[in-house]
Amino acid sequence: MEAEDPLKDLADIHLPATVSWWPPAPVWWLVAALVVAALACAALLLFRRWQQGQRLKVAVSEIRTALASWQQANAIDAGQAGLALLYACNSTLKRVALVHYPDSDVASLHGRAWLAFLDQSGLTNDFSKGPAQVLADGSYRRSFITDAATATALTTAAERWISRQYTHPPQFSPAAAKQEAAA
Repeated sequence: MEAEDPLKDLADIHLPATVSWWPPAPVWWLVAALVVAALACAALLLFRRWQQGQRLKVAVSEIRTALASWQQANAIDAGQAGLALLYACNSTLKRVALVHYPDSDVASLHGRAWLAFLDQSGLTNDFSKGPAQVLADGSYRRSFITDAATATALTTAAERWISRQYTHPPQFSPAAAKQEAAA
């Protein structure tokens, strides 16, 4: 008599079902949320940097347009063209200052106090001791900016100050500039 195999009626080993990739574990949800938040922050930062770059381009192009207008009109009426350049530079500088320093004191600055503010906020001395000091008393002169060197120096100083405000503005109080100029 042949011996019967006692294991022949047993069922084969059943392997468990493969683990599905969906839904992911809670840790993966957290990682995904952090990645999305980081991408959103990076996109916001890049958008703000792009906006700053666009504002810088517009402000600098206003200064350059004023210089080009001065160059065209200087031959016809040098005094009036010089005043137009002064007003264009001054108004552009004032608007940029009001954007970066929304303190109400900036709007009222004029004369030497305005130049002191520009020097302190731009970390320069182009305005109070340099070629751009014509901003303080330019409108009271009989002749104003009739030579190309002065016009170019003024617009270069203005462009440099504007660029500094949009690339890395210093932190200081405009009220301190007003008090220092008064002293």
